[in-house]
Amino acid sequence: MAAFQDTRQQTEQKVMVHLLTEIEGNPSFTQRGLASELGIALGLMNQYLKSCVTKGWIRATQISPRRITYFLTPEGFKEKSHMVKDYLARSLTFFRDARTQCEVLFEECQHKGWQKIGLVGAGDLADIAQLVAHGNGLDVSFVSEDADLKAYDAILVTDVMNPQGTYDSIKEKVDPNRLLTLYLLHISRSSFGEGDVK
Repeated sequence: MAAFQDTRQQTEQKVMVHLLTEIEGNPSFTQRGLASELGIALGLMNQYLKSCVTKGWIRATQISPRRITYFLTPEGFKEKSHMVKDYLARSLTFFRDARTQCEVLFEECQHKGWQKIGLVGAGDLADIAQLVAHGNGLDVSFVSEDADLKAYDAILVTDVMNPQGTYDSIKEKVDPNRLLTLYLLHISRSSFGEGDVK
């Protein structure tokens, strides 16, 4: 749950940074266009904007019945720079932790003679795992939960949005000793085995 919460906060912070940056550079953007660009619902974009207005980070001016222009306030500029600094620090920490844990895990895989590793869950963690595995000479590929997971020497859960749910949905399809997890995801295993990397 902690990993999910951290990831959710990072995602929200990323949206807020992007939103404040867009307002700074283009005050007459459209909510629909920005929501589409960020891959979020229009209603959620509206909530983010209202939250920014309430916190005093932006000011809205209605220039016609269907058009609103937004401006960053001095507090908004300060908050944006704090968010950018925090987001970059968290991203670098996540990258370092993920890389280190993947290196340890993939060394164990090589020691066991496992060459073909399936990654369940797309995103930043999967990309990091793929880069680390490439450096170790392993055959790593993305795989869906519905695929034939037994075709791989091992399966690594790389879903950061719902790691426990992904683990729970595939744990019956994979030998428990070949279902790998990273400590940074805080996945609870019914019986802790060799697959946990701390």
